[in-house]
Amino acid sequence: MKKRRTATPTIMLSAAFRAFCDLHRAGYFAYAAARLSRDEAKVAVAHTFALIAGDWPTAVNRPNPAAYAWHLHTRYVTSCTGKTTSREQDAALMHDRLNLTVDRIATLTGTEPAAVTAMLAAAHR
Repeated sequence: MKKRRTATPTIMLSAAFRAFCDLHRAGYFAYAAARLSRDEAKVAVAHTFALIAGDWPTAVNRPNPAAYAWHLHTRYVTSCTGKTTSREQDAALMHDRLNLTVDRIATLTGTEPAAVTAMLAAAHR
């Protein structure tokens, strides 16, 4: 009797998910690479997007999907480094070291630009 092969399930990701990844991937990688080795940063980004892909309908129906995804990403990076950073420190890292604009930081983190500006002011005190 021949052993029957089972097909590997194929996950069809929506265009919205792919667009979300395209919009956030480079920024997530830059942030992770600033705190981890390059290889670890690649793993961190892949991990974050795998979590989101695994439950995209729930993620996209949250009040702020970008904030949710950023939380997942920073939580994973923190677990790798063992060092917790504040939102202000993260904003300063992205603005001062990675040269990201306030609007870009807001997009990546799911935060209003005015809140990012306030975080940067607090970080620079």
